[in-house]
Amino acid sequence: MSIKIKEKKVELIELFYDLIYVYAISRLTLLIEEPQNGVIPVSGFLRYIVVCFVILQAWLYLTNYVNRYGRWKWYEYALTAVNMTATVYMANTISEDWNEMTLTFNLAMLIMLLCVAAMYFIQTRLKQQETGAAKNSLVILSVDCFLYLAAFLFSVFHMEQIVIWLDVVAVLVGAFLPFFVRGKFDASIISFPHLVERFELITIITFGEGIVGMTGFFDVKNFSFRPILVFAAILALFGCYVTQIHYLCNHHRVDRALPLMFSHYFIVIAVNLITVAFKFLENEAADSLFTAGLMSTAIVLFFVAIYANSRYYHEKFSLNGKNILCSAAFLAVGIAIMFIMRNSVYGFLAGTLISVCGNFAMLLLKYKGDKNYE
Repeated sequence: MSIKIKEKKVELIELFYDLIYVYAISRLTLLIEEPQNGVIPVSGFLRYIVVCFVILQAWLYLTNYVNRYGRWKWYEYALTAVNMTATVYMANTISEDWNEMTLTFNLAMLIMLLCVAAMYFIQTRLKQQETGAAKNSLVILSVDCFLYLAAFLFSVFHMEQIVIWLDVVAVLVGAFLPFFVRGKFDASIISFPHLVERFELITIITFGEGIVGMTGFFDVKNFSFRPILVFAAILALFGCYVTQIHYLCNHHRVDRALPLMFSHYFIVIAVNLITVAFKFLENEAADSLFTAGLMSTAIVLFFVAIYANSRYYHEKFSLNGKNILCSAAFLAVGIAIMFIMRNSVYGFLAGTLISVCGNFAMLLLKYKGDKNYE
């Protein structure tokens, strides 16, 4: 018997919602875009990672609700509007001074998650659809709301060092508690095609923000090939993402999609870090060795994250050992050139392009080559 795949249209309000969250994510570069003694301080980098995971997790909570239960009734519009308003406030609190941002940041997070919890609670009362997943999510959201409430209260009393650890615990709860709070969960309520489209949208918008961040390099009065090469690298990365996720993967399936969700956390973070590394390339205060390390780490993270979705390939495609070796070779050669020629902008960009364009060519050949056998 064939399994019925749940189809769901992405509504315009969801795109609006994604735009606001990408604004928040783009603001995060404020935490790491100014090097100290040539590098990003470890404390600042870890704070960036924690806050990024917190924001992406908040986005995912509402995205999952809409995917499973959303029918865009009046109360869903109202609660989503409150969620988005809190997101804008939260985004504008982001600054290099953790002590300044913790109070409003955690209050906004609490409001955002309470909005999602309210929607799940309404679903358990209406009982118009299978509510096992809604009850599970309510348990997880209740724990996270308690943690953000505690973080807010500790912020009131200026105990910011405790606050950062509460935020870390909140991220871990959201990531791992679903594995323990199983209850009654029917995977058929998940629309995998809709979920993939939502992740594609937020990733594409993140790439767009990266391009916006690079526009300052395009100086019409002082023409050079540097901005063109930077744009080519971002375009090739985008091509890798689209070929892997949109064309090679089969979206028409029933799946809880946990690898898809977690991998996109790292994809979005990687795209942001690549943007920061390109900015460091033009920043004389940034250490060239550190910039090469940052770019290399971000590119490797990006490709590991997108290749983690190879489990969703169409049956006629597969990521074999030859593909992995080929990808690793392009990355190794490109990274080696980046480090060796780190003091040359064009040498650095040549290494970046070898890593990225080599992988793009491999993915494109995989898609075009196997497609010919249809």
